This record gives sequence, structure tokens and C-alpha cells, in this order.
Amino acid sequence: MRISTFLLLPLAALLSGCASQRHATAAADSGNSAHQTALAALESQRFVINIDEVYTRKGKRLDTHQSYVSMQGSQLEVNFAPDFFSPRTSQQMDQLRTSDEQGRLEKIGTKRNGDIQFRIHGRWGWQQRRRSCLVTLFHDSNRAFLEFRSERDVAEGTAKGTVRPLDR
Repeated sequence: MRISTFLLLPLAALLSGCASQRHATAAADSGNSAHQTALAALESQRFVINIDEVYTRKGKRLDTHQSYVSMQGSQLEVNFAPDFFSPRTSQQMDQLRTSDEQGRLEKIGTKRNGDIQFRIHGRWGWQQRRRSCLVTLFHDSNRAFLEFRSERDVAEGTAKGTVRPLDR
């Protein structure tokens, strides 16, 4: 009986290690699948980026709901939640709301760490000025970093969100 116990303990440890490795591989595959889905959505220009964090120019983090960047062909929509529109910031944030029918997306390239960058061009704000948004899709993830820039290429704000394809 003692001999079988000594033989079964190493076997149980070995099998539990295999199970945890299989679980880690499955989690990595699901992350890679989400990345591939997000990449395909960006390349086909049929996506929505649900923004969940916004950073001011000074680096202050703001949580947000109902904020997104959406593109369907050349139809571009940028929308920030109404809770950003306090009397002090309403004019600045209103510059970042739009619906533009002539938006365009270009792929910039891949960084050394595997992050893929795109740039969205459009006109938004009440003056309909040219603006751009640099979108960085993180390596092996469907998370993205967005950097909003003015027509003079000055940073207006940054955000993080999740990329998902638009329903057809």
C-alpha cells in the first residue's frame, strides 16, 4: 500500500501540471483569437472601440461610460459620454464629438513589440476641423490605446478601450 502511494503522488503531480499548462495555453489562444478578431475589424473598417478610460493632457485618469469611436466604411463617429461636459471642459470635449461621412483609416505599421498602429482621419467638432486619432492595438489583445490629435498635430487627449467588430 505504501509503495502505491509513493507511485501515485508523483503521477498526480505530473498530471496536475499538464492540466494547468493546458489551461494556460487555452487562455493564450483565446487572447490571440480576440486580437485577430480586433485586427480584422480594424482592417475592414467595421469596428467600434468602447472607451473605458480617458486621460487628460495632465495625465489625470477619468472613468467613462457610453464613450466610443466607431467606423463603418467611411462613416466615422466619435462620441464621449455626457458626464465629461462640465461648464469648464465642455468646449474642449465638444471638439471630440463627431459624425463624419468622409473618415478614413490607414495602417501605419507594426512596432517592435508587436503592437499594430492605425491612424483615423476625419473632421469633428463644431468647427469641423481636421483631426486624427492614432490607434495602437496591443499585442495579443483586443485592447487599444487612442491618442486624439488636432489639425496642428497637438495631442488633445488619450484613451484606452476594447476593439470589437460591428454587427453585420
